[in-house]
Amino acid sequence: MGPGTRDIRKRKKGIETVNRILEISAGLFARKGYGGVSSHEIAEAVGIQESSMYNHFENKAAILDALLELFIEKAPESRPSDAELDKMLTIMQPKEIFKNVLFYFGSHAQDILENIAMIINNEKYHSRRAAEVYYRYVVNEPADYYERLIQKMAGCGMIGQVDARMLAEQYNYVSLSLTKEYFMAKNGLADMQSVVKYMIRTIEFFCDLMKE
Repeated sequence: MGPGTRDIRKRKKGIETVNRILEISAGLFARKGYGGVSSHEIAEAVGIQESSMYNHFENKAAILDALLELFIEKAPESRPSDAELDKMLTIMQPKEIFKNVLFYFGSHAQDILENIAMIINNEKYHSRRAAEVYYRYVVNEPADYYERLIQKMAGCGMIGQVDARMLAEQYNYVSLSLTKEYFMAKNGLADMQSVVKYMIRTIEFFCDLMKE
């Protein structure tokens, strides 16, 4: 085995360790809170020495920063792309489209992203960076997405001429509350069937508001 092969394997192992640290940290931070988890606890859960963890992250705060950046990069992938929405517009009614967006999240969102979402929700009260991510990528960016969807529907004559921004913002805020209950249900703290039913009722309510 030549030096090049050893270097490749070393880099691969390093990437795997980084991903493992992020995955474990996300789970711990989501369950116990960022302040309730020590660097030693993370390293122990990963199965490495604490000193080895510092080869990849300067400190615990750097791990949180990396998790926030991962959310910024990957969260939009948990919703259908604009191109996929355009296809849906040709074969589905508004209620079906919104339901597909909802279930797309359920089937495409990774566990680590769900954990990071819980971390952001908890840490936005304590961390300026978490608060920035919350407002930009949990509140505003999804509202922009729903606004585009509503405008597309109006442009196709599927709904009436409505205040797309207001409806998008209000729908997103309700969705945020229901998403928190969805996370609770996944952890056995709420009834999943009831949460999903209410999500669907919410979609039907907003789509009725947009009727011609």
